Amino acid sequence: MDAQSPSREVVAVAEVIRRHLLRHPQASDTAEGIQRWWVLPVLGEVSLQVVEQALTTLEAEGFLHRLQQAWAPTAYLAARPLEPGPRPTDH
Repeated sequence: MDAQSPSREVVAVAEVIRRHLLRHPQASDTAEGIQRWWVLPVLGEVSLQVVEQALTTLEAEGFLHRLQQAWAPTAYLAARPLEPGPRPTDH
């Protein structure tokens, strides 16, 4: 494994996050919330650093977005298409 490849633990956490967002596309949470509520029940205790690395990986892939607001902690949510999908034609 080269220095740029994520560790197996990061890959496993990223997969848990990916599956969670596929099942719950409207979900969003902070890294700490994701660690506690999404990852812990599936993989057990995982460090916050590993969760943050998985989130960074998923963000780089375009799978999720980081939402930073001055009045709230950084949250993560599933990426949404920027344009609406195809609409049925009116007949």
